Amino acid sequence: MTPRPLYILLFLLLLTGCKEPMSVERFVKGEGPYTFFVEMTDSAASYDFDLYTRVDAPKDSLKKMTSLPLTVTWTSPSFHVFKEDVYMPMEGQGSFFSRQIRAPYRAGVRPTEWGQWVIAVRVNNPPEGLRGMGLVVERKKD
Repeated sequence: MTPRPLYILLFLLLLTGCKEPMSVERFVKGEGPYTFFVEMTDSAASYDFDLYTRVDAPKDSLKKMTSLPLTVTWTSPSFHVFKEDVYMPMEGQGSFFSRQIRAPYRAGVRPTEWGQWVIAVRVNNPPEGLRGMGLVVERKKD
C-alpha cells in the first residue's frame, strides 16, 4: 500500500506540471512571409512581443544595414485585420559573417478579442543571407 503523502505529492505535481508556459518562441526559416499562431486567451494577462532574426552576410554588407523594414499583419480570432509597417533595428551580436538580432516589438498588449491570433511578418527588401524570422511571446500576469 502506498502512503498517503505520496498521493498528495503526485497530485500536486500534476497540478503544477500542466500550466501554460509564460513564454513561447518560434522561428520560421526561409523567405517568408513568416506566420505565427499566438494564443492570447488569458484575460488576466498582458503580452510582450519580441522579433528576432539572423543574417549571414559579408562584414561590409552587415555594416550597411541599420534597420530591417517589416510589414506586420495581425488577424484577430474573428478575422479582423490590422496592418502596420515597422523597422527592426539591426543591432545585435555577431561574428565576422553573421549577426543575430533580437528587438522588442510590442509590450503590454491586451487584445481586443481573446483567442488565437495570427501574426504574419513580411520583410520588405530582405537582405542577402536572411535566415528567417522568429517571434517571442511573453505572457505577464497583471
